[in-house]
Amino acid sequence: MTSKRLLTDGELAFLNGVDSPTVANAIERFAIRDRTEGFIGGDVQSVYPELGSMVGRALTVTMSNAPGEPAQREGYWRMWEALDAMEGPVVMVVADASGAPERVAYAGEIMSRLAQRLGAVGMVTDGALRDVDEVRGIGFHYFMRFPVVSHANYEIASVGEPINIGGQRIVTGDLLHGDRNGIVVIPWETLDRLPDEVDAVRRVERADMDIIAGDDFTLEKYKSHRGYGS
Repeated sequence: MTSKRLLTDGELAFLNGVDSPTVANAIERFAIRDRTEGFIGGDVQSVYPELGSMVGRALTVTMSNAPGEPAQREGYWRMWEALDAMEGPVVMVVADASGAPERVAYAGEIMSRLAQRLGAVGMVTDGALRDVDEVRGIGFHYFMRFPVVSHANYEIASVGEPINIGGQRIVTGDLLHGDRNGIVVIPWETLDRLPDEVDAVRRVERADMDIIAGDDFTLEKYKSHRGYGS
């Protein structure tokens, strides 16, 4: 079950100062999930890597696109009401239900500005978004597969229901950490001890890199350092 607790200011500041691969490696040390789980697949990529880390609780949404009459907007307002009701930084996570994500942009500048005003720090989708230059200007994270020029006939099919995106199940309230490397899901129960494990990962990696860069480096020395012996 996903925790409903919020990030403290200190936790948020800490997470904003760590890269996502280090977070992923630190979570491995808790041995609480399979190593093939806990992250969104690589098709979903950061559009604005210069913004650094994106941290927030997920709001899950499913969107579709179909020809015919203009889509109903009841779900549209339900989505914004759900976002407005959430506390702390939020990441909107949009799963494509159209089957043809290359044919519809699920958000652009206006929706991004509204999302930001209501507390969101970014939007993640296995489909498309648009207004790429304009949204960069407001500092709102985009993670997507590609841009599409038209919003077509998009419709919000569900809000707050579990979704699967990039091979990963995401539930509203999940804690997400993303940067130019991708997005990792942070189990809430690891958060109190995560800084210590991040420090441990950094120490181990620093020692590895020092040996690799050393004048006396040999593969046998590195194998011994890693406990493989000769």
